[in-house]
Amino acid sequence: MKKTISVYWPLAIVVPLVALAYLNIGSRANSRVPQTPLDANHLTAELARAVSYGMIDTSAALPAKPMRGTTAVPAAEAS
Repeated sequence: MKKTISVYWPLAIVVPLVALAYLNIGSRANSRVPQTPLDANHLTAELARAVSYGMIDTSAALPAKPMRGTTAVPAAEAS
């Protein structure tokens, strides 16, 4: 029995390592598939989701620069 264990213990280590390497190579090949760019609707939805989850801090953003050559239009009063 000792001879059988001493002969096959390397296989107990090598076979799982080969299986893990095969799975790792397969997952890398799948991750190399290029993603298609998002259209405007999906992009703004993802941005809104990121802000709502707190991934983007709106208070730390740079202040918006005013546009040149524009004048403020007074709001019409409803009666």
